[in-house]
Amino acid sequence: MQYTVKEELLDYASFVNFIKSEVKERMGQGYTIKIIKVMKNNSLKQDSLVVQKEEENYAPFVFLEGYYDSYISGTPLTDIIDRICRTYKDCAIPFMREDFENTLEHMQSYIFFRLINFERNEKLLAQIPYVKFLDLAITFHCMVHNDENSIRTIRITNEHVEKWQTTCSELLKLAFSNTRRLFPPVVRTMEESVRELVSDDNVYNEMIDDWQYRGRNSMYILSNEKGIHGASSLLYMDVIREFAELLNSDLFILPSSIHEIILMPVKNPNDKEKLQRMVKEVNDILVPLEEVLSDNVYIYSLEMDHIVL
Repeated sequence: MQYTVKEELLDYASFVNFIKSEVKERMGQGYTIKIIKVMKNNSLKQDSLVVQKEEENYAPFVFLEGYYDSYISGTPLTDIIDRICRTYKDCAIPFMREDFENTLEHMQSYIFFRLINFERNEKLLAQIPYVKFLDLAITFHCMVHNDENSIRTIRITNEHVEKWQTTCSELLKLAFSNTRRLFPPVVRTMEESVRELVSDDNVYNEMIDDWQYRGRNSMYILSNEKGIHGASSLLYMDVIREFAELLNSDLFILPSSIHEIILMPVKNPNDKEKLQRMVKEVNDILVPLEEVLSDNVYIYSLEMDHIVL
């Protein structure tokens, strides 16, 4: 009788150490390999494997929790190591000069803004320049790579501000000049958004019928062409204003996530409380913690041309 010996799975800490050791051996000399904890959105900390060439002043981060989930699900360790090494080799950034990260002159055309929650990111905001907006914070980033498959960015920190001898006001001005060009805004109907996600016509029709029955067919999605951190389109006041003029209505603005917001014509101002409960419920149940933007609902006043809580 033959017995199958089941290999015991590594716990997370052992997995991280094993990956670091194997990647170091695979990459060879000339690389610095280390594990650092990175502060992500909404105060989440994640382990990141950093592989940096000795002569280069930048290094992409590869977050390991997703790889550990794949390992637990049955992906062989050798496959995971292959993927990680391939990721680093694919992360060469051709246009990034050696001094690109060190001078505002080289970065200013690629500086853009994002929106995150203010209260949920107090520790992060202590380390970076930001501008308060409603219950949110406008943060600044630099795009270092952009193609059809991916974008790569770096977060601008207080160290950058000090090194460049710049200010939040200057960063905000640069970001407003660049963000729309780098991430053009897009407004879609809810039906169009669902159509992209649901291929089955019967399921699609049932969902649309249900939304129309519930009165949700007046929902519109505002994001950007990339669909990444598209909630920053909320700062394009002319887009908000023109859309409100098109509907001839004030707007409810629902922060669906950091990636998109929902626009709705205001039919009854008293609906705000009900919508706010809905946003809170969706955030608690469906939206990943790292992607939550806010539990609040905003109102855009067409007469005042202003967004308020």
